[in-house]
Amino acid sequence: MKQMKIRFDDRNFNAHTKEGMELLERSVGKVGIIESVTVSNDDVILSGNARKKTFDNLMPDAEPIIIETDGTRPVILKRTDIESGSREFYEAALLANTTAQKNINLDEDRIREVLIEELEIDVVELGIENIEIIGDDELFGRGTKTREDNDYLTIRIDTFNFMVRPNNELYELVVKLKENLETPCEKKELEEKILKLCKSVF
Repeated sequence: MKQMKIRFDDRNFNAHTKEGMELLERSVGKVGIIESVTVSNDDVILSGNARKKTFDNLMPDAEPIIIETDGTRPVILKRTDIESGSREFYEAALLANTTAQKNINLDEDRIREVLIEELEIDVVELGIENIEIIGDDELFGRGTKTREDNDYLTIRIDTFNFMVRPNNELYELVVKLKENLETPCEKKELEEKILKLCKSVF
């Protein structure tokens, strides 16, 4: 098998926590490797950026065991040094769960930027329920916002994005919308205001 040069995912959605990273290092130092790292077909980490970083720090010379899979069959890790019911067994079992729980710190800005804006993915279907689509600069009420970025405006309604540049005939209308909708409003009221404004403009 060819030599792998595993790369970290520079857009990893989990920013991790200080407590979680310390617990992960304690876990690996105490009971060794419990969970594996998964990489893409071009060797970028898909799951396990924090684990790889910890392995590199604590086991820099350890040669990894590479198992190739297309995801259609489960990969089971068998720890030959741990017997069920033993102290080590329960320490490892508990650490596997507490470390995962304490080392989650989802990067909401990156999730919005990559999943929602760039890839137009419905993050609710992926288990993301507590991340607001809107930001603190909300103008149109709950579930909506606008953003000025360089020379264009972006209207965002829930997960729908619409970019308007100055040379677009709608740009003036968008600016007018921003001026007229100074107070937050619900989506139904927003639709009514947009309709009323459009009638007044056209």
